[in-house]
Amino acid sequence: MLVCGVELSGNDAVICLLSENEGIYYLPECRVRRIQCANPDRAEDLKYFQKTFAKLVEDYKIDHVVIKERMKKGKFAGGANGFKLEAALQLAPGLEVSLLSATEQKANLKHCPIPFSFADTGLKKFQETAFNVAFAYFAGKHEW
Repeated sequence: MLVCGVELSGNDAVICLLSENEGIYYLPECRVRRIQCANPDRAEDLKYFQKTFAKLVEDYKIDHVVIKERMKKGKFAGGANGFKLEAALQLAPGLEVSLLSATEQKANLKHCPIPFSFADTGLKKFQETAFNVAFAYFAGKHEW
C-alpha cells in the first residue's frame, strides 16, 4: 500500500510517499516534495492545485492520502489558506483522503514507534511532519 503523507503549510502541500508491506517500509522517489497553490483566493488556482495533486496520485498510483489535521481554533490554529487547500484535496474526485489529528498521531506512534531515525530516511527536514503523519497512518492500521 502506498500512502502520501501531507502537511499543509501556508500555500504549500508538503508531501512524503511511504509504502509498507508486511512491516517493511519503503520511501519511493517522487518528482516533487511540495505542491504550491499560487493564490488560494482564486478558484482557478485552487482547481490547478487540485488537478496537479490528483495527477501526482494517479502517476504514482497512491492508494491513500493522509493529511495532518490542523486545529480550527486556539494558539496553534491553522490559517484560512490551509483549510482551503485541505478542502480542495478532500473534494478531489478519485482521491481517498483522510485527516489524522495530532492526538491520533501521537497515540499511534506511541504504540508503534518509528524504528529508525528520520535522518536515515534521506528526506529533507521540512518533510519530517509529512513523513510522521504517513507513518502514523500505517501505525494506526496495525493491531495493538
